[in-house]
Amino acid sequence: MAGDSVLRDWRVLLTYSGTKHFVGICTLTGVYRVSPPITSFTLDTRTGVTEQGVRFALSGPPSRDNGLWRLFWLIATWDNKVTGSKDITGEYQWM
Repeated sequence: MAGDSVLRDWRVLLTYSGTKHFVGICTLTGVYRVSPPITSFTLDTRTGVTEQGVRFALSGPPSRDNGLWRLFWLIATWDNKVTGSKDITGEYQWM
């Protein structure tokens, strides 16, 4: 799986300002990450590229809605003064 960062237990969030972000556990470090805004996504390879040119590959199924990923998302939104978001994970799942 090619990518600068491979995420497991991932979700995708759309902010009210229109930016999309991955939230998930980095398989290399075991730490949750929130990506910079996603500019492109390829479903076949399950890889997204961010505004900074960082590639994120999605591994396995999305995270269950267990609340832990939400904590990291809330911290990121607070730090970046984001007022709201919507979970759009379903748009990034393969059939």
